[in-house]
Amino acid sequence: MTKKAKALEKLGQVIQDMELKAGDRLPPERRLVDMLDVSRNTLRSILHSLEARGLVSIRPGSGCYLRVGISAAHDNPLDLNLSPEKTMADQLEAAYMLLPMVAEHAAERIGERHLEDLKKCSVNISRSIFQKSADRVWSESLTFFRLVAVGTGNDFLVRTVEQVCSADMAAYDFFFTLRREEREAIFADHIKLLHALRARDGEWARAITSNYFLRMCNILEEREQVPMTDLVYRSLREKAEQEQKDETWRT
Repeated sequence: MTKKAKALEKLGQVIQDMELKAGDRLPPERRLVDMLDVSRNTLRSILHSLEARGLVSIRPGSGCYLRVGISAAHDNPLDLNLSPEKTMADQLEAAYMLLPMVAEHAAERIGERHLEDLKKCSVNISRSIFQKSADRVWSESLTFFRLVAVGTGNDFLVRTVEQVCSADMAAYDFFFTLRREEREAIFADHIKLLHALRARDGEWARAITSNYFLRMCNILEEREQVPMTDLVYRSLREKAEQEQKDETWRT
């Protein structure tokens, strides 16, 4: 059982022991972190997963509330069947489906201040790579795409992107096992996206973001045995076929 699955099981037991009912508020985040023995990011990932399934409601500034009663008839009353590989694959598929559209929309509306924030974030990503800090590379990359969403001016899109990007990427340590050109290609996509947004080119921004997540899915399947979803697999195959046609046309 993974650490996240164990924490989820503990959370189900906490809900039962406290006899919480629909509408009741869960303990504060700091207390839950201690009770479940997890990081704050892992706790938030779990709570977002529960919210996505309609089991809890997260109210900013207020707390997390139970939306349904929890039955004690099962060993794990929350029973999300969280598989780290599936969580990661689902996260990347959702990002592949959502983030290109968000980037395209941001290109139309993003302001100069947000562009400067993105520039600073790209510098932080570069520094994290130089320092060989996988956690910081991952964290700053998520911050980068959150800032892209902020550039749309749509708060609901920002919250949606935050949820899509909430899952842990413990396997991101693989980043520093990649060949130098592979790492540089991933970082270059952030810079290209920044240029596309600055140029107000929505089509370019969408294409760069789409390719970014396809690249990540391909690498993770090859290096970390994280199976890509059928949608991502088909998209990668179609992209390869189109590139082959373009190469044939050029020659």
